[in-house]
Amino acid sequence: MPDLQAILNDIRALIHEGGWVFVSLVILAFAIAFALVSLWTAMRLPDAPFISSRDWLSLLKQTSESEALKKKLNDRLPANADRSRQLQEIAQRLFSKQERRFAFILISSAPLIGLLGTVSGMFTTFHGMSSSSAGAPIDVISRGISEALITTQTGLVIGVPTYIVCAWLKSRYDELVLHFSQLESQLLQDHSS
Repeated sequence: MPDLQAILNDIRALIHEGGWVFVSLVILAFAIAFALVSLWTAMRLPDAPFISSRDWLSLLKQTSESEALKKKLNDRLPANADRSRQLQEIAQRLFSKQERRFAFILISSAPLIGLLGTVSGMFTTFHGMSSSSAGAPIDVISRGISEALITTQTGLVIGVPTYIVCAWLKSRYDELVLHFSQLESQLLQDHSS
């Protein structure tokens, strides 16, 4: 197992070779991680009205206790109010946070910033190739290629898993919204009969 000093040396080398673009990518990775954790938390339906978050998730996932939970929810909804409007307000409370947070996650930004690092590294490389100084241009060329490769790889390492996790969360969200629509239809039908 590598010791802490070796890991710190590797990180320093990556920062030195990757430049400011690598540092930007690391900061972006933390922002994306925070956004994904925030989205995951919102998917637990923390602002669930009338019944608990756990009950809402069971009801929307259509588990074996769904019928009992549907009756419990139906009993807790005020009888004298407009049922359609109540259900729209419930949907707003349950799903508005997730909808806003999906827009926040900048999935494509990591690969694009990595591409910026590639371009920056190529500028350094071409500058080293065109340099007529007596200093070793091969050092400048290799530093530019290193920057280009490190930032491109980092952008993809951040972007691809983020895309996969976000796609999974989005499909889960879409499933919950679909099940809520079905539940809404059932509750409106039960209320009118």
